[in-house]
Amino acid sequence: MEYLPFSWENTEKSIRSISEKISASGFRPDILIGISRGGLVPSRLLSDYLNVPLLYTIRISFYTSIGERKEKPEVTQPLHVEIKGKNVLVVDDVSDSGKSLSLAKQYLAPMAPASIKTAAIHFKPGSIFKPDFFDSTTESWVVYPWEKDEFFRETGKRADSI
Repeated sequence: MEYLPFSWENTEKSIRSISEKISASGFRPDILIGISRGGLVPSRLLSDYLNVPLLYTIRISFYTSIGERKEKPEVTQPLHVEIKGKNVLVVDDVSDSGKSLSLAKQYLAPMAPASIKTAAIHFKPGSIFKPDFFDSTTESWVVYPWEKDEFFRETGKRADSI
């Protein structure tokens, strides 16, 4: 498996790029929903860059370890806020298999938002779900700066040495 270490500086540049794409598209989210855990930092940065203070989370459990996942994802922390008639932006770090973002959209749709758009820093070509907004494509396992210790615990490798 190939790894792609991703710095805080790269994260900020990528999120800025995504925010510019969102603004250029004419889409104006009323609410951001970060998918916990990977989407927490990107959604907070997008909240700032897009000036959208309403930021909530849902937790979708799927991965059990690096490169290992359950058969299917599940919502383990539901959304406890009204989104009916709102423009929603769902944010995750990467669309790897695409199943988490797909589930998030399916989960939120019955709540009758005006629209649901999705964003992720990275999109993997083999993903079943292509986010509406993303910065770049990769086939590598991305090691984000907020998960360096977790990566080390699971692989024994330092993110800055891969």
